[in-house]
Amino acid sequence: METEKLSVEKSFELIAQTISEARSKFEENGFIYVFWGILITIASFSQFFLLKYEYYEINYYPYFLMPLGGIFTGYYFYKKEKGKTNQISMIMGMAWVSISTNIMLLAFIYGQYLRENLTPIILLLLGIGIFISGGSIKSKLLIISGIVINISAFICFWLDWNYHPLLMGIASIVAVLIPGIILMMKSKKRHV
Repeated sequence: METEKLSVEKSFELIAQTISEARSKFEENGFIYVFWGILITIASFSQFFLLKYEYYEINYYPYFLMPLGGIFTGYYFYKKEKGKTNQISMIMGMAWVSISTNIMLLAFIYGQYLRENLTPIILLLLGIGIFISGGSIKSKLLIISGIVINISAFICFWLDWNYHPLLMGIASIVAVLIPGIILMMKSKKRHV
């Protein structure tokens, strides 16, 4: 059996096709951005409310929704992607597992040491993940969303820490929820 060597043009065509497939798959999963946008917004605004009414000892309780969201997301992608992954989807999945694991560890184990620096660090990691996802599938919307979240992380360093959850909630609406809705709408238009 002879191995066929791919020409440069054929190689680039294959790479472009893989990126296009990953983009289509990812846009269909705009639902997960909507899900996380809502979940982060609810948790953040709830924490802000608890801080405003001086429930300091339980202000972080709303974030116990996050591990449940992680379990749901894992199950969702396991069922949806069963046997259908390509290299780009796999790399993005691994990146998000790494980022979300680090966010959970920082929040639930090291939060007491990081204190007012926790939210900016979480936003930085979230921004990096969204930026990488956008770059992987050549989505300007997600690249801009990642940049917006990174900027909000740096703004946190200048804000009183009681307003960090409010900023994180607003950032998640603007840079996670709204892009997720746009991705879902694009997907519906394409499949009509």
